[in-house]
Amino acid sequence: MQPTIEKAVEAHKAGKLEEAEALYRAILEDQPQHPDANHNLGVLAVSVNQLAAALPLLKTALEANPKQGQYWISYVDALIRNHQPETARVVLEQGKEMGLAGEQVDTLSQQLASRSAEPETGRCQRRSPKRTSPSQIEVNLLMKHYESMLYVEAERLAVVMTQEHPNHEFGWKALGAVLAALGKRDEAVIANQRAVALAPTDAEAHSNLGATLKELGRLEDAEASHRQAIAIKPEYAPAYNNLGITLQELGKLKDAEASYRTATVLQPDYLEAYYNRGVILQELGRLGEAESSYRQAVALKPDYAEAHSNLGQTLQDLGRMEDAEVSYQKAVALKPGLTEAHNNLGVALLELGRPEDAAASLRHAISLKPDFAEAHANLGRALKDLGRIDDAETSYRQALAINPHGFGGQAGLGTIEISRGRHAEGLSKLRGAYGSIIFSTSNGWSIK
Repeated sequence: MQPTIEKAVEAHKAGKLEEAEALYRAILEDQPQHPDANHNLGVLAVSVNQLAAALPLLKTALEANPKQGQYWISYVDALIRNHQPETARVVLEQGKEMGLAGEQVDTLSQQLASRSAEPETGRCQRRSPKRTSPSQIEVNLLMKHYESMLYVEAERLAVVMTQEHPNHEFGWKALGAVLAALGKRDEAVIANQRAVALAPTDAEAHSNLGATLKELGRLEDAEASHRQAIAIKPEYAPAYNNLGITLQELGKLKDAEASYRTATVLQPDYLEAYYNRGVILQELGRLGEAESSYRQAVALKPDYAEAHSNLGQTLQDLGRMEDAEVSYQKAVALKPGLTEAHNNLGVALLELGRPEDAAASLRHAISLKPDFAEAHANLGRALKDLGRIDDAETSYRQALAINPHGFGGQAGLGTIEISRGRHAEGLSKLRGAYGSIIFSTSNGWSIK
């Protein structure tokens, strides 16, 4: 079966360059003038610095379809990279005559305007000095791959950039970010350290280094990097957010909250900082403020399922069960796989006296996460409220099979054991749940 351009592009986007190259070449064997296959194979060659191979491919694509503006841009960019500015000028002017325009065209024109003409033929040709910084086209292409989460291809581009421009910080910053996204944290630290060494006053570089150090568990070093970023650029909101994350890991919750708060003051639309601050405030027991922070987050991003779920938990802790239900329902509607939200919704429904609905929500949580001990225990509670004691006992036992020390499982099963006359077993479970002395009185069972 003849490969399609769609499959080749899919492999290219996934960073499977060898597969993509093979598919492009297979297409060209059957259709040598195929414009997209020529162009994309040329772009692939440029990305691995094979300019000599790229130029004829890009030229063929342009000749096959001169109405495609991207073909002109890719060809001119490759000519500039290959130190052929005069040819690039001629081609760019031809493109402009055909209506080529836009930001990328302006960028190419600026690059060419800043370069003096250099001879392109002859045995003693003089080449212009090698550029010390990457072109805007290179930067844009790398950023496009990174933002599209095409990390393998982005890594290749970043490595080439650091090789061609070893003393320019952007390539190292980009490489650090890509390596971190790929989970190559040790390598990411090295790249980020290189960026900081090249640009010691770049706040973003220091903050990126701090974020990577934090992922490696080097929390004190991470804190120092974020504080250095803030010292360089006190208005740089991401550094405060990243510092907050690190301080949270260090257990410095009040300092973390203050850092998140500063981030939101500096950048009032900082979604992540509002969410992170809500988590800290919730943990600190400052529930009213936590509610406000989560509401800021969902106002900025109405489809933020996790924020709706956490808001529901905060409202539940405040005793506002109806409001909590509304937030949980939004969370599971937006993200049906959000297990915690289904469990918490079940608890809220129990508190609202709706055990049948609660049981349905809790079963959903268990279907998503069969080893969710807390959900099994909560289901036991719902079934008990429905009068289905045998089923409730089964759920409690399932909870204890997963977590033998879980409060819900022990407390729930303990009460059932006692109700069925199995006092020793029941008391043992209740002691395990409450960690207290339980004894008999004339009025029943008491905890001391």
